[in-house]
Amino acid sequence: MIRQYVARGLQLLGLIVTGEALLVYFGDMGGLMRLGFLGAGIFYIGWYVQPRKSE
Repeated sequence: MIRQYVARGLQLLGLIVTGEALLVYFGDMGGLMRLGFLGAGIFYIGWYVQPRKSE
């Protein structure tokens, strides 16, 4: 259960970082791409960590 909350927290943090990159670095492609990739990477780690449903 803790793993699920950690995964959701990482996904939320990734979305926040990506959204912040869009607001702060609008027009500056260098900063936007760096922070956007960082946010997407954090989101992907959270997606990878979450437990899978067994069907």
